[in-house]
Amino acid sequence: MRIVDRTTGKELASRAVVARGVLARLLGLLGRSGLSPGEGMVFRPCKGIHTLGMRFPIDVLYLDGKGIVLKALPGFPPMRLGPYLRRAQVVVELPLGAIAGAGTAPGHRIELEERR
Repeated sequence: MRIVDRTTGKELASRAVVARGVLARLLGLLGRSGLSPGEGMVFRPCKGIHTLGMRFPIDVLYLDGKGIVLKALPGFPPMRLGPYLRRAQVVVELPLGAIAGAGTAPGHRIELEERR
């Protein structure tokens, strides 16, 4: 999956995966040593995340059902509970620096492009 900030025109990820199924959603990025540039993980539906058991910080975007950024958490540290947002429908986990690199901010429209 490709993730693009349509407000800035910048790509946030070129190789994101959707966490499908209970096990994939439960494990998320656990056991990984980091995310490479261009990688990401999408949780849908989702209203909140955690980094418990993770070893590295990530950038996090909370999106509503139309792909609008409700909350951006650049540099979200490991071993934390993220906020629970009732209006969120999707949460995107990205490598550290992806949000700043794309200039992404609340109110921007994010597009999740499925690869065929």
